[in-house]
Amino acid sequence: MHPTPSDAPKRLVLVSDHLRIPYANGSSFASQWLVRALGARGTDVTVVGPDDPLATAADYPPRYVAMPSLPFRAVPGVHLALPSKTALREIARSQPEAVIAQAATALLDVGVWLREQHGVPMLSVNTLHLPSAYNAALPPFLDRRATVRLALEKTVIAFGEAQSVDAYNRGDGLVVLSSGLAQYWRDRGLTVPAHVIPRAIDPSHFDRPVGADPFPALGHAPKGGRLLCVCRHVREKSLHRLLEAIATHVFPASPEATLTLVGDGAERHELTAQAERLGVAERVFFPGEQSRDTLVDWYGHADLFLYMSLSETYGQVVTEALWNRLPAVAFDDGMGVRDQIAAGRDGELVLPGHDRRSEDAADAEFGAHVVRLLAAPELRRQYSAEAGRRARFRADPSRVADRWVKVLGEAKAHRDAHRQPVPSEVPLLARWAGVHGLAFGLGLLRAPQHPASSARVPGWDVTPDPRTLSADDEVPPRPSGLQPPTPRPS
Repeated sequence: MHPTPSDAPKRLVLVSDHLRIPYANGSSFASQWLVRALGARGTDVTVVGPDDPLATAADYPPRYVAMPSLPFRAVPGVHLALPSKTALREIARSQPEAVIAQAATALLDVGVWLREQHGVPMLSVNTLHLPSAYNAALPPFLDRRATVRLALEKTVIAFGEAQSVDAYNRGDGLVVLSSGLAQYWRDRGLTVPAHVIPRAIDPSHFDRPVGADPFPALGHAPKGGRLLCVCRHVREKSLHRLLEAIATHVFPASPEATLTLVGDGAERHELTAQAERLGVAERVFFPGEQSRDTLVDWYGHADLFLYMSLSETYGQVVTEALWNRLPAVAFDDGMGVRDQIAAGRDGELVLPGHDRRSEDAADAEFGAHVVRLLAAPELRRQYSAEAGRRARFRADPSRVADRWVKVLGEAKAHRDAHRQPVPSEVPLLARWAGVHGLAFGLGLLRAPQHPASSARVPGWDVTPDPRTLSADDEVPPRPSGLQPPTPRPS
């Protein structure tokens, strides 16, 4: 039995690491989609996150509470929220019936605070694989030192994951985006229920007809050899490894092949310099950040999607490519990417290796799959049809919205079965401030890395989308007595 709009909570707090969306990233777009999907079912959503000094009122969602914040200097656009009694009282005044804490930082403790002080059912969402992403804060000379990385993994990473598990276990359930991560967190001490919910695709962006071919404007990029990767140009996406593998194992065997890296980020300048050093600059293109409305054209006119990232709790761009019937070759990460690609049906998965020798072998195998598929257009067509079919089943917005409403109901039942005395809030708020103070200090290790372009990501699109409703349901009227949006601080 499908949930109906009446099953959804009427008022909900959504905790997000970004109130202003500083760059294209799956977590922020997932937060936007949740506001739209739950709004279509009658839920009034207040978004809670860190204040961003660069934001305008138009950058923020209609209903929000901005917490005071510190910048995470190593990654411009990221801010670390700090506890504020004024902001917490404002959050409580919205009288939420549930809280979704979709955060990778100690901002999770907003959800814990609501759960412990006001009895609000709390669902956490895991959005970051810390062991794969922490080195974004390290300067290159430290990142290259195995002893430094090992020491940090045994201290900072272990501490950070322990804090996350504690926050998760003080709630009523953890939403993960792939089955591998459910076991990952159980192995680290998770005791509350784990729910696997993939991210939905927004048909308004990805179901429109494919438009004009954008590849000819880049240079010589003949059809049949177009390799595409879409992601932020940051260290954890393994773009340097991808570029090296394609230059070594694909370009010599496929003379007409080209690689297009759509996106922008801190590593953009280093990637363009690497392409020059490898002698392949004329076959590697950097068109920069592209709007979601034009991504369908890139996916639709490419021949293969490539992905080597090992940091994905999900990897939304993989589903976007498959939804647009673009076969994929990717690393088997044991997490989000593995759950999306069916090897031999809509793409290929390659084990990434665990040391230099096995990594070299993995890169060669990755390249061999790419060369083979470029030379087999009929096989690519078979993969293409299966990619679209499987992605539309997995990422159907009404199906995913149904799952969210069901799990929110299960969180309420868990809260009812695990009521506890109200603890003091002081230790929780002190932990929150301490963790973000430590993160702020770590962010000072690396000079800020700015994107190559100054493209501005669009603000919150929160108009309820009726396509997220179950069959035969209608968009319910907006509830009366809504609180006005929090005014933007002057």
